[in-house]
Amino acid sequence: MDTPNMEQCPEVTVKCFLLLRLQGAIAHQETLAQIPLNRGKDSAGVLYVSAIALKLAKTRQQTPQAIAAELVETLKPLCEPDFAVKVAAAGIIELELTDAGLALWLQRLAQNSLPDPESRILSPVVSGDRLFPIQYSHARCCSLLLMAHRDRLISIAQPDVRTAPQIWSLAAPNPIPWLNSSQQLRLVHPGDRTLISQLITALDNLSPVFGNNCTQQKPVNYLKTANNLSQAFQTFYSQCRIWGEVKTETPKLAQARLGLVLATQSLLRFILEELLSAVAPLEL
Repeated sequence: MDTPNMEQCPEVTVKCFLLLRLQGAIAHQETLAQIPLNRGKDSAGVLYVSAIALKLAKTRQQTPQAIAAELVETLKPLCEPDFAVKVAAAGIIELELTDAGLALWLQRLAQNSLPDPESRILSPVVSGDRLFPIQYSHARCCSLLLMAHRDRLISIAQPDVRTAPQIWSLAAPNPIPWLNSSQQLRLVHPGDRTLISQLITALDNLSPVFGNNCTQQKPVNYLKTANNLSQAFQTFYSQCRIWGEVKTETPKLAQARLGLVLATQSLLRFILEELLSAVAPLEL
């Protein structure tokens, strides 16, 4: 039987995908909350690192490097081609999202609605002035998508709505051209990468909301999560062009960036409406 990849798996967050596969690679029973897995800080891509081999070495008669090597051999068929898996120094396991895996994940986020919250931490009432930057970013996402639809850069299946839908469904292009002819991600500008990173971080942080038992349950600051995503979007919007020369000479890059806008709109709408009980305006 083929191993399901990210496109076929139900996990909403990248971290949950990896934690469940790490759990599957461990020979003896151990709760998921005990598996160390963190985002790497020194990579231009999306890198996760795990010190699980160091933890297992305390009870096994093996070195961390030997344990890590065994785990990596088990993990490779569970994670590839979506992740490149290797042993780094001191028995640390590195799992880096490949361009192909990132394209699949972004496509899922951009074109599939997020599941209904299974649990949530009651959010205190947030004043309108604190919500405004997030609502502004959401409205800007909507206006960019509608403008692109009018300019025939993309085709939205049902663009004529009075309020923001749960998900903007693209009739074309579908799939979004995330990868170039060399199967490398088109989105390489720092503004692109920062927004992608923040989308992944936001969903990882919201994992308890979706009922995933793969991460330790802890309070989720919805407002902070939305603010961080909003700020990353504003940086992206100021630095990464969609129209003008980009639209004319590299239309597929423009479409890929609109895919990022679509993913951002979907996640901001979810946080505003489902978690902060606020309006996600189509325009301001």
